[in-house]
Amino acid sequence: MRVALLVKNKLGFVDGTSVKSSYIGDLATKWERCNAVVVSWPSSTVSAELVPSITYASSARKVWAEFKERFDKDNLTRIYQLWTEIATLRQGTDSVTSYFSKLKDPWDELDILAPLPSCDCEESRPYVEHLVRQRLLQFLMGLNGSYSHVRSDVLLKRPVLSVN
Repeated sequence: MRVALLVKNKLGFVDGTSVKSSYIGDLATKWERCNAVVVSWPSSTVSAELVPSITYASSARKVWAEFKERFDKDNLTRIYQLWTEIATLRQGTDSVTSYFSKLKDPWDELDILAPLPSCDCEESRPYVEHLVRQRLLQFLMGLNGSYSHVRSDVLLKRPVLSVN
């Protein structure tokens, strides 16, 4: 939803940077109309029991804040499920490309639930390097035995390769 709002140049209606009091006259009326449009967008995508909390909302910002409070939690259960999926995933009869894609999906979701440090600073570099190595090892652990020679070659490479 955040990306969709950003693309349509409407993110300000939910993050508080576009407030009605900043506009007067016709612009205030246009702000009201845009706000109503932004409020209506989630109505078509959320479950039926959430629609009333959107319908009677006075601003997109209030809807966003309420949903953020209700649903934007650190979801340790989901993180556990993702780690279990990653730890138990094996190549099996899949191609290497298909196996990698099956690993990449939970990794991508983990990156959203437990994001990397956002700075490119010296302090975060060891953490990022550790994650790169960890993902390479996870990938190699799930490869079929027929790739044992490739696995050994990859593990001996310096500098350490990324899983990509």
